[in-house]
Amino acid sequence: MLAAQAAAGVAGVTGVTAASMMPGVDVNAVVGAFAGAMFFVVFAKDLKPWARFGYFIASWVLGYYVASEVIGREWARTSGLVAFFGALFCVVVCISLLEWIDGGKIPGWLQWVADRFGGSRNG
Repeated sequence: MLAAQAAAGVAGVTGVTAASMMPGVDVNAVVGAFAGAMFFVVFAKDLKPWARFGYFIASWVLGYYVASEVIGREWARTSGLVAFFGALFCVVVCISLLEWIDGGKIPGWLQWVADRFGGSRNG
């Protein structure tokens, strides 16, 4: 477990440093996505260490892309907080969908969306 946390820390420092040197990269979004990904990884105790590292990287990348899309559509003015929540929620949604596909029960949030917006069950 310590190896995955150390790997995430090294990847984070390396990624933020590299991103700050590249022109055109939104460093606020990089840092916000990193924070959202780390928030998830710290509280995901039931995952194996390397799975946590993989979800960390996926969450970080998705958080950055969510922030760039939201900023591009001018739905927000700054990207840091958007990237934080994008990184946090993207990986949570993806994990719950993967568990559902793998044979588990439907996620509670998806059942709520289906009940709320899916129409009547009596059709």
